[in-house]
Amino acid sequence: MIPHSKPLLGKAEEEASARVIRSGLVAQGAECEALERELSAYLSVGHVVVCSSGSAALHLSLLALGKRAGDRIGMPSYVCSALQNAIRHVGAEPHLVDLAPDGFNINLASMPRDCDGVIVPHMFGHAAYGVATASFPVIEDCAKAIGASYGGKKLGSIGLLGVFSFYATKVLCAGEGCAICTDDKALADLLRDLRDYDGRIDPILRFNYKMTDIQAAIARAQLQSLDTFISVRRDLANRYSDALRGYPLTLPNFAEGDIAFRYVIRHDKKEADALIKSGANRT
Repeated sequence: MIPHSKPLLGKAEEEASARVIRSGLVAQGAECEALERELSAYLSVGHVVVCSSGSAALHLSLLALGKRAGDRIGMPSYVCSALQNAIRHVGAEPHLVDLAPDGFNINLASMPRDCDGVIVPHMFGHAAYGVATASFPVIEDCAKAIGASYGGKKLGSIGLLGVFSFYATKVLCAGEGCAICTDDKALADLLRDLRDYDGRIDPILRFNYKMTDIQAAIARAQLQSLDTFISVRRDLANRYSDALRGYPLTLPNFAEGDIAFRYVIRHDKKEADALIKSGANRT
């Protein structure tokens, strides 16, 4: 059995988490600040704000952009439910958008002009097209695409905001946690304000969306190996393509800059269980 998602954790991550535990300072602190700086440099963006999860990051991003009840926010029809949850958290309505005909990404060309924004996941490590030219605010969901690029820019740095998840099943794994990147200082300041309610005297609604220094330390160790992770996945994807070429399958096409987060195949005539069973019977 090949595990669906197996994080690559080793001595570096073990030492990083132990370092924080020995310090006695395990909540949001110096490790989180260091991770923000290192991600900012890696992504070539002005500001990075870390928080507790991808869902929290999507919620904060919509709030920072002023989305509220009555707004319509576009999202693809094939995606994790975290997107619609975040949209509903701010009182807005999700508007489902068709996928592009050549893959699993949203077709931004079919977005209604009266939508108030859109969340664009780069599915399975493939860059979604049209982000740079969209006429509405774009939040890039890079949960499955950290390290990928399009047009010479890292994904997440093209829209107004980019969201990166460090959940246990992601390329860069810290167990939990997330980062939001932007080149807009005012947005970054607002995100930092909203993620933490401590020490405030005004009545503005804020949240407990902080990342811990243990998670940040593990993420920093993972970041040092990220390009290696991406290279290994791309090599495995090439091996799959070589082995499966000639079968009646639609194989993924990885463009320049994409990362092989998942290797997703399609078959026109069989349900997945039947296809797996027929393949097992041939071996």
